[in-house]
Amino acid sequence: MNAAMPQDPILQISRLQKRYGDVNVLKDIDISMAPGEFLVLVGPSGCGKSTLLSCISGLTDISSGTIRIAGKDRTNDEPADRDIAMVFQSYALFPNMSVERNIGFGLEVRKVEEAEKKRKVAEVADLLKIEHLLHRRPAELSGGQRQRVAMGRALVREPKLFLFDEPLSNLDAKLRVTMRTEIKRIHQTTNASIVYVTHDQIEAMTLASRIVVMKDGVVQQIGTPQEIYNKPVNAFVADFMGAPSMNLMTGTATREGDHLRLQIPTPDGPPLELFDYGPGPETLSAGGTAELTIGLRPEAMTDLGLRSGGIDGRSLQSADCLLDVVEPAGADTYAVIQLGGTEAVARLSADAPVTAGQRVPIAFDLSKISYFDIASGNRL
Repeated sequence: MNAAMPQDPILQISRLQKRYGDVNVLKDIDISMAPGEFLVLVGPSGCGKSTLLSCISGLTDISSGTIRIAGKDRTNDEPADRDIAMVFQSYALFPNMSVERNIGFGLEVRKVEEAEKKRKVAEVADLLKIEHLLHRRPAELSGGQRQRVAMGRALVREPKLFLFDEPLSNLDAKLRVTMRTEIKRIHQTTNASIVYVTHDQIEAMTLASRIVVMKDGVVQQIGTPQEIYNKPVNAFVADFMGAPSMNLMTGTATREGDHLRLQIPTPDGPPLELFDYGPGPETLSAGGTAELTIGLRPEAMTDLGLRSGGIDGRSLQSADCLLDVVEPAGADTYAVIQLGGTEAVARLSADAPVTAGQRVPIAFDLSKISYFDIASGNRL
């Protein structure tokens, strides 16, 4: 039996640059996106993610590079010729039109027959659960309903590529969670190809097939949510992705036979000492010692009650730690510990009987450890 042929990319960005005068805001962007993917562009304000989306749409000209959509070079095409649909954070609905006309306006412009237009609008309204709103006007809708209408207007056109520009940023926290679920459901139902911009890393983690993490106009890492979370390529990605973020602690590592001896400074006594039996950094040879950044997620630093397997002395090790601050958070309790020159956060069970100022045993899951170079921040 012949193996399935790989699909051509629905979006191919090659060596894209965007300059405003002497300022290069996008630097050699290379992204390949498969059909049906949900690709999320994420990063702090000013990282270039919205500019990149605007370049993909054709609303912003690029300085160099190419943009191909569904196999066609669209670098110099007008937005209307790119076979895309956009969903904006501002909804951009026509206030004088009903929901039905707003959704169907693109079909109206393309002179789709009335019966076909009504059928498509009805299908999309059913998918978005807004059939009962079709005769209302935008002023009569809630924020979440307006966003559904904006998505409906994009969906009804059946474009090759959907572009979402922070569509949930104007909604309150509870409604954002609801709409996030709706967008996920729509993607699973339609298998649409979506590029989605957000500054919210939780949105990125929950929605994406793959994530593009950006900083200062440069792509830092492209990967699945699991790859981004568990194997960040540098300290920036480790710190930016995750809530709470990865603990990045300065310490020393010494290669001793089949393990690394790790020493992490504490403010109140001798350093915390752990032993990593994993491969560790390849750059550290036998007998060598190096100062580096040690990364552990809060869930890899927890109370013993969360670990059914118990302490095995290898991947799971215990050390007494002084709790600086204790923060109950419902399902979990977070404890701040001063380690390696930073406020490390441990994730404890909700009913952990702990208080600030108490010294308690903390289990360190070293199978989840990451190492980064102090100078460059790159993963070792």
